[in-house]
Amino acid sequence: MYKDRFTHKFKLLFKIKVKIKVRAMKLRILLLCLVLLPTLAGAEIYKWKDKDGKVRYSDVPPPSNVQQESLYGKKIPKPKTAGALAPVDGDITEQLNRQKTSDKANSDAKGDPLSKEEAARKRASDAENKKKEDEAKQAELKLKQQNCKAAQANLKTHQDGGRLMKTNEKGEREYLSDKDIDQGKKAAQEEVSKYCDN
Repeated sequence: MYKDRFTHKFKLLFKIKVKIKVRAMKLRILLLCLVLLPTLAGAEIYKWKDKDGKVRYSDVPPPSNVQQESLYGKKIPKPKTAGALAPVDGDITEQLNRQKTSDKANSDAKGDPLSKEEAARKRASDAENKKKEDEAKQAELKLKQQNCKAAQANLKTHQDGGRLMKTNEKGEREYLSDKDIDQGKKAAQEEVSKYCDN
């Protein structure tokens, strides 16, 4: 009987602990949501019409030359000074920009001096081309060094003497004659002189 009371009390205490933990977890989740709620409310939603007349919604402001309407959220005051207009598809600014670039291309063909942006682009492309050339030269040098090492090893093999062999098309070993060894030695010397800077 004493044992039954003890287990009954233990079960009751366990259930109470579980209920307390569940309530504490719910309270933590609620507090976390309350803490994160103000960050969500700070976003401003914009509404505008694009060039096709479709209504667009976004949290990013549209280009400055498009009429917009702020739906809700934190109001951001518009700047007092007129900033540069961002191009919109189908807008007159895009056509003007295309015209300017074609005019500049024509003036470049005539030999007119480059603008700062064009000069910077030209320097960047020249630097990129030089980098590619340097990489190609480095790769060529590395390949030449590898070929030199292989040629020197081949020459050393032929100079050391002994019996040399090669494998034929059938996979069988064929021992080289003295004539074949001399020819291989000459070919190896030619390769060394070709690939090595001695």
